[in-house]
Amino acid sequence: MNSIISDIINSFESNSKTRTSRYKDFLAYVYKTFENKIISSREKKTKNKYKKIRLSVLQYIIANEKEITTEICKHK
Repeated sequence: MNSIISDIINSFESNSKTRTSRYKDFLAYVYKTFENKIISSREKKTKNKYKKIRLSVLQYIIANEKEITTEICKHK
């Protein structure tokens, strides 16, 4: 799980100034990243896999908001 999140953090860029705005932008970025993978997949099995991963990643990010926010702000 952490490797997925760290890869997403490294590819994330935001122009927001506040920590809260960057966190919200990151949540939207994660959702959109997985949404693009789901849309581009043809097989239903693959789509379901990405939906499950998206759900678990978003739950992890929400549960660890402070840690994620700190990491996001480090990677400006």
